[in-house]
Amino acid sequence: MPLTLIVGPANAGKVALLLNSYLADRDRSPVLVVPSRADVDRVERDLLGRAGALVGGFIGTFDDLFTQIARSDGTAKPLLSEAQRRLAARAACARARLSRLARSAQLAGFVDALIETVAEVESALLEPDDLGGDLAQLYRAYRQELSRLGAWDRDGERRYAVERLTRDLDAWDGRPVYVYGFEELTALQWALVEALAARAEVTIALPYEPRRAAFAALERTVADLARLADGRLRVLTPLPDAYSHPALSYLERALFREEEPSSPPPALGGAVRFLEAAGTRGALELVADEIMTLLRSGVAAEEIAVVCPSLDRYRAALETAFSALALPYAWEGHLRLGQTPFGRALVSLLRFVWLEGGRGDLYAFMRSPYSGLRRDHVDFLEGRLRGRAVRSRQAVEEETVRLRGQPLPFLDAVAQAPSPALAVRTMAAFMLRQAYGTAAPPATEAASLDLRAYEAATRAAQEMEDWVSLGGSLEPGDALSLLERAPVALALGGAPGRVPVLDLMRARARRYEVVFVLGLEEGVLPRRGDSCGLLDEDTRRWLEGRAPSIRLRRSDPVARERYLFYAACTRARSRLYLVREAATDDGGPRQP
Repeated sequence: MPLTLIVGPANAGKVALLLNSYLADRDRSPVLVVPSRADVDRVERDLLGRAGALVGGFIGTFDDLFTQIARSDGTAKPLLSEAQRRLAARAACARARLSRLARSAQLAGFVDALIETVAEVESALLEPDDLGGDLAQLYRAYRQELSRLGAWDRDGERRYAVERLTRDLDAWDGRPVYVYGFEELTALQWALVEALAARAEVTIALPYEPRRAAFAALERTVADLARLADGRLRVLTPLPDAYSHPALSYLERALFREEEPSSPPPALGGAVRFLEAAGTRGALELVADEIMTLLRSGVAAEEIAVVCPSLDRYRAALETAFSALALPYAWEGHLRLGQTPFGRALVSLLRFVWLEGGRGDLYAFMRSPYSGLRRDHVDFLEGRLRGRAVRSRQAVEEETVRLRGQPLPFLDAVAQAPSPALAVRTMAAFMLRQAYGTAAPPATEAASLDLRAYEAATRAAQEMEDWVSLGGSLEPGDALSLLERAPVALALGGAPGRVPVLDLMRARARRYEVVFVLGLEEGVLPRRGDSCGLLDEDTRRWLEGRAPSIRLRRSDPVARERYLFYAACTRARSRLYLVREAATDDGGPRQP
């Protein structure tokens, strides 16, 4: 059964056509693949609004589809989390006999680079023998570690799903598949799409318009899918009612286009606005003022989006600017546990006990609200230790206990815990009780973040226990690294009554009444290319030349950023704000 490909520029009705086709196929239990987990609930609400009820069918991400296929035959292996995968990679580094990379393997960031590279080569369906030198040794050692544990990583599960789909007739029952919200396919995703298209009706919606610079990053994907579609191609044009103002429609038609649109440009009429200020905080204060005006005029908070090239770059300044006006907002994304107040305090305490930390580690925990100690008492104790130049772990603990006249129970709880996982569970519960008590449930924003951090800590503890049960070793330093990197989910954007703050990738498949696009200055957009792990472009090109099924080369990063910026500028129905910092926080001019 050939694949059906639907293409067109932004807001041409591609997704609406796909969703209507999905609803029309409800009696065949269709599968709908959406961009991310956050989009599942949003799409379900959209479909309920269209149909009133959803019975049958499945809505999920590519990963959900891989999992469904891999685990439906009853032979699945345990799946390593990202933290456990990091531990496996660290064990592989210790086992592999390296030459050229031996010194690099001792550096702190090497394991991260290895994990990224392993994910690439696994997604490209490569074997260790396809690689050469130290990289082949590392990849082989990593796969041997997974075999020893009797587990899959995420890419191993995907690979098994593709292999099962190509050899087992029972792997798919003919349900139609609908896909949207991606621009590039890994080799595993491509193999999955090919195998499904041979067994069922597959319909894919993709943003694309030929001979237009905005879509240059998508040309390879569209060309490959068009060959698979074998003529089943639907090309849509922009909808006349996609925007409430002609200036926004004209912007979509003219942006990154060599030739001007045939019609003359309309008056902006306030539909496209430019904000400029000195420094990040100044720019965000302008954004906050505009959002407050919009809210007072009756625009719903969830219909106003703030799109950032990078959430981390704007997080602190945005929280300051928005909190000053009491604006309701919600981040879409994740933090590391070590970036949260709860996580910083927990990690500081464990570092003091497990890794012979110093005075700063212990007192960072004691000064936090999670220790149960009064701040003035802690300041007095630390002042005395500072005056006596007490720094080492043993001396800090002994002198603190002597000055207090009583022991520190949390130190004993960590030191006497039979395992790192139990120490984390014990201390996480202790910290939450000390900060909020047990009389009434906490209801503030800070408490909500602390609760999510507590859940992340307990999940990390469970991952530690699962790792040990699989036969892996866990030193306190490994446990601390796992804990510090544990992801903490932030409040989901799109929540009623909150302004969503999201990055370019998450914004590309959404629509809002008003959109603020930040980062229109040199060095921020386009962003610098992502880390390339241990594979350089020449190696990728050489590997792809060996077999057409290998997909390792990445689209040009500038072309990719150009597409994401185009997508962000076309998310607004009524008004678009383009925000630029004219100067740095120090007053130096910035190039647009």
